[in-house]
Amino acid sequence: MKKKTLSVAAAALATVMLATGCSQTASSVASSVATSSEIASSVAESTVSAEETSYPLTLQIYDADGNAVDMTYDHAPEKVLSTQLSMTELLIKLGLKDKIVGVFDNDNALKGDIADEVASLNSLGDKKSVSKETILATEPDLILGKGPLMFTESSIGTVQSYQELGIPVYTELASASTDQALDNIVEDVRNIGDVQETANAYADELQERIDALMDKVSGQSGEPLKVLFMAGYADGTFVAFNSKMSSCMLNALNAENVLDKGGNGLTLENLVSMNPDIIVYVRADRFGSTDADAVEQLTSNAVVQEVPAIANQKVIEMDYDDVMDYGARVIDSAETLYNFMYSAS
Repeated sequence: MKKKTLSVAAAALATVMLATGCSQTASSVASSVATSSEIASSVAESTVSAEETSYPLTLQIYDADGNAVDMTYDHAPEKVLSTQLSMTELLIKLGLKDKIVGVFDNDNALKGDIADEVASLNSLGDKKSVSKETILATEPDLILGKGPLMFTESSIGTVQSYQELGIPVYTELASASTDQALDNIVEDVRNIGDVQETANAYADELQERIDALMDKVSGQSGEPLKVLFMAGYADGTFVAFNSKMSSCMLNALNAENVLDKGGNGLTLENLVSMNPDIIVYVRADRFGSTDADAVEQLTSNAVVQEVPAIANQKVIEMDYDDVMDYGARVIDSAETLYNFMYSAS
């Protein structure tokens, strides 16, 4: 993170984070943009004066419980530990791979070029078993990751505990237990970017895609579509997912999750009661033994034939990391879901 990146964040991060909460549909996004000129002006002014800003610099981040924490960064980081795939992918995308001193194993096998990139990094092991001592042995001067679940006493330690050790943390804005917005993914790019020109260009590209998607959604009317993120279907039972960011993505598409929170051991009777318009079947390695024919088994079951998603052939398969992470993959998935949700079967 160069001075320019952090100075922009210091001047505007807290305001921007609260400006575009993701109860947003296309109309509310447009309204938010229309009433946010002062924020844009503040960011612009900060950018102009950014080269004059020097460390130490303090930013507001969020801990696992969604509490604001003032985090001070004494210098541009050179040894970064990334605990989250989306942060690792971002660093690689921005040409900062050489700054990464460690990562955690991903829950699911990666595909494509990114698989080779991540495989070449120093993995500290599974996130459920990596100790704080192992993390400290890498001597990081910055730790990146999602706030909830990861930065807890029962996992790798709290944000505050690293702060007391003099090791700064950056928790993904897009993962925070606060009102979410797709724009927060873009803000994370700007905050993390070390090569400022590259980071801002990438952030601008993502923002343009979000804006274009919102323009499309604004043409959709009617009640929000009901969506179920389901996984692990076998023998009439399944699990379901929900998160603030995945729900935010749905809200942006004029849709909503049929569940307030995820669950295990759900049955076909539960599915009938939920009555979703769209089913996103989430593939994950832990369900690999049944995922191959899970959708076929589900859609052919007589019990659920009247469910709108089944009756109208609105079941789509997607990978876990694409819909339940916190980075650019979410924008990819939002575009894919929009096309699927609003196209004729």
